[in-house]
Amino acid sequence: MEGTAKDNAQFVRLKSKNGEIRYSAEQLTEYGFKNGTVYLSKSISVSGQIKKVFLERLEHGKISLYYFTAKGIKTYFLEKDSTIFVEISKDDFRKHILENTSDFEWEAEQVQLVKYNRKSLSKIISMYNNGNNRPFPYPRFGIIAGYSRTSLGVSTSVSSEHLNGISFTPSSSALFGVFADLPIEKSYFSLNTGVNVTKSGFSVNSSTPQSTIDVVVNTTSVNVPVLLRYTLPTLGWRPFIDAGGSYLYHLTNKGKIYESSIDQTTVTIDEVQQETLISRSMVGYSLGIGLQRNLDFRRIAAGELRFNQFPGNDITFQKTQLEILVSFSF
Repeated sequence: MEGTAKDNAQFVRLKSKNGEIRYSAEQLTEYGFKNGTVYLSKSISVSGQIKKVFLERLEHGKISLYYFTAKGIKTYFLEKDSTIFVEISKDDFRKHILENTSDFEWEAEQVQLVKYNRKSLSKIISMYNNGNNRPFPYPRFGIIAGYSRTSLGVSTSVSSEHLNGISFTPSSSALFGVFADLPIEKSYFSLNTGVNVTKSGFSVNSSTPQSTIDVVVNTTSVNVPVLLRYTLPTLGWRPFIDAGGSYLYHLTNKGKIYESSIDQTTVTIDEVQQETLISRSMVGYSLGIGLQRNLDFRRIAAGELRFNQFPGNDITFQKTQLEILVSFSF
């Protein structure tokens, strides 16, 4: 019968015909659950006294990693070749990992990125046991700069006769932003998100024998992508791809339609009454491909080509962005 982590470290409970039976670490050498979790009986120092307890085994191989928790205590142990058994505290855990993996050359200083928690410690020990000299996944935060080429599209079913046959020239602008790249379960898949700001301007005119139509659009937009990214686990240059949704909000959103007509020698310019040409907020999708490289064990520089599509409707324009991004994380 599985209990809390603290209970599991002290005793195991079994159901029987006569009720519940408890066994302590003095009575059993090992027990486990159907989900694969295993506890082993080990003698450790608890509050200055040697005591037998059950340690949860997180990794098993050339080095085994154990976890123990009690009231006010959360600690880990390393066991190597059944001869070395050492507790690793938060103050010196990286030193113990390096000492006990000294036969393995960490090419990217991966141990420097390890955190004092179950997933992080399990990942580095698993990499050592399996001989995987790969990059170590860790949360990254940084800045983005780049170039954005934005296009506006008018639906063929647009309801305004003034917009029939209108075609905008794409607008080019600088892009600035921040981002976060968060590994999923210490894998090479990550959740990549951020906030990017761009400013765009468009103008176009069309003529008929009776009048001239001018359309002017100016926007400042904030784009928030939420992408699933996969980064190839190679050392050195690391290609990646990402895809997901994107939310676009226009901080400024000015769109006007003007109609000019000439009556003999008189020119008349009217602002055509029109609903908003571009929605204040838009939801679309993003696709990207890029390449990154470590500058040191933590800092990474990357370049990416990303495509964003935001659909319009019978009233508003659709928006398409092609972005060339350069990012730096620290």
